[in-house]
Amino acid sequence: MGKNIAGEKNGLVYGTFNPDVHPTAGGAVSMGVFVGSSWAVAGIGCWAVATGIARGGLDATTGMVLSIAIAMLAGGILQQLWFNFAPAFRMSYPRRIAGFGVTYYAVLLACATLGAWLPAGNPYALAGFTVSYLAVLAILTVVFTVALRHRVSAYQQMLDRFHQGRARK
Repeated sequence: MGKNIAGEKNGLVYGTFNPDVHPTAGGAVSMGVFVGSSWAVAGIGCWAVATGIARGGLDATTGMVLSIAIAMLAGGILQQLWFNFAPAFRMSYPRRIAGFGVTYYAVLLACATLGAWLPAGNPYALAGFTVSYLAVLAILTVVFTVALRHRVSAYQQMLDRFHQGRARK
């Protein structure tokens, strides 16, 4: 749990979601990126809706931009639900990866349809998209699994040193 300037604990991630003054440049920059990104997505959404209304429907550019914004937001939301939401911790890590992978692929397919990311009627384009998605998912899964194992190992070593130090006293 983070602490605010007064040293009080709160349930927010310090430096990013903390409403207090940031004592470090990193905290201020991360908050700026978060707020700026949020406003950029809100602005793009408003632009897409206003353009769609003004033109009587979504044109190709508006549909593509809106679909990309939706895909990016959905990726962040699904990541939080599958990896940082307490009920998800009841599932094993491989199941959470699979759940994220399947649900995000479904969202990306819907966004690809909305935004016309792929040429219509070309099954090879869809196959290439699917293979690319699976390759990126596999690579990231391996990278995160290795990083997680390394972190668990480092924590275990620290815990072992702690227990050894307490046993000597």
